[in-house]
Amino acid sequence: MLYRFLQFLMRSSLAAHYLEIKGIGLKRIPKKGALMVAATHPNSFLDAVIIACLIDRPLHFLARSDVFSAKWADKILRSLNLIPIYRMQEGHKNLSRNDDTFKECHRILEEGGAILIFVEGLSLIDFKLRPLKKGLARIAFGFADKNDFKLNCAIVPLSLNYDRPKDFRSKINIGVGQIQYILDYQADYELNANSSFEILNEVLKKELAEHTIQVEEINYMVYKALAELDSCFEQNSLNRKILIANQISKVDQENSECLKELNSVVLNAFDILKRNKLNFRKLKSNVGLSVKDVVLLIAVAPIALFALIINFLPFLIARSITEKKVKLVEFYSSVRFVLGTILWLVWTLILTSIIWQFTPWAFLTPIAMYWLCRLYLRYYEKAHYIAAAYRLTQLKKDKHTFEELQQFIKRIYKIRVSKGLSPSK
Repeated sequence: MLYRFLQFLMRSSLAAHYLEIKGIGLKRIPKKGALMVAATHPNSFLDAVIIACLIDRPLHFLARSDVFSAKWADKILRSLNLIPIYRMQEGHKNLSRNDDTFKECHRILEEGGAILIFVEGLSLIDFKLRPLKKGLARIAFGFADKNDFKLNCAIVPLSLNYDRPKDFRSKINIGVGQIQYILDYQADYELNANSSFEILNEVLKKELAEHTIQVEEINYMVYKALAELDSCFEQNSLNRKILIANQISKVDQENSECLKELNSVVLNAFDILKRNKLNFRKLKSNVGLSVKDVVLLIAVAPIALFALIINFLPFLIARSITEKKVKLVEFYSSVRFVLGTILWLVWTLILTSIIWQFTPWAFLTPIAMYWLCRLYLRYYEKAHYIAAAYRLTQLKKDKHTFEELQQFIKRIYKIRVSKGLSPSK
């Protein structure tokens, strides 16, 4: 019951925090039977929240054991389907306690449950896929061996890709690879257990790689420019983004000087855009200022302002605390999201209790606040679009700077086409 309530709550909060969460292949995930999700892990515990909201069946999660140290925390976390996993960092003597964790996982799978494991073993935002740990393979094969390979288990490779990992109202792409079944690896396990772990991991890594945007840090700005100038931004197409990233890697191996030249051009273009509070995405607002849109924006402004006032305080506090306390970029979005959601709930209860003094209809306050929040976010997007259009209009008045920017963009397109950086499909 608690899991389903939190799932509903987090889905609503994600809809407010992110512009779009788009999944490929999610419908292939089995709705019944033993299931293990082998996921990438770029953005701390926010990854688990997103996956739990996208997969419409209860998940169990393996989490670092130190967060279970207090009795109250252990009770709450276990009620939320979290299971402790002991790492070397928690002490070598504790590693043997993983036997109990594995037994718990086997029991869940035997009952037809689902387990989420982040197979890279760590969380880093750097557009890379790291070597996979063997924990998932050990649990899956241990489950199969315990049941004499009479029970099957589906293993789902799932990749998370954040458009702008730290930013509010950005986009997320989810890619699901070809589902694997542990019984298909029985012969490998019986031949050599250790090598079967590696065989399964290689297959999972290949499937994850096909749905993960991978870009070297030195080439990230080139990828950012090419992706934002491409149709894949508006479409939020994971396949096309991956094609762009793969083409960049290919050209980097064959002609690194080309990418150095392109990177220089891109940085010069970004410099002009940044000075004018624009980016390549906002260049697509080049449709002029619509009088109708401006008038509508002004007319709706009082309602949007009211919606902002009654919803903004919790998120302002959450952002302020996150910026002051969170040092690692991988935890920034996760802490801001969870803290903002909790503070919004507390704020909603406070307002509801106040309004209750005047009307019995106060129970509708949370619903009204949520939909006013969604209305404001629509207003926010439209206002930003119009503001970008206005700034672009102002930039065009500076003919020298605008012409310089146009020349940089033309060079980007020219190098992209001549050096094979355009997606092939």
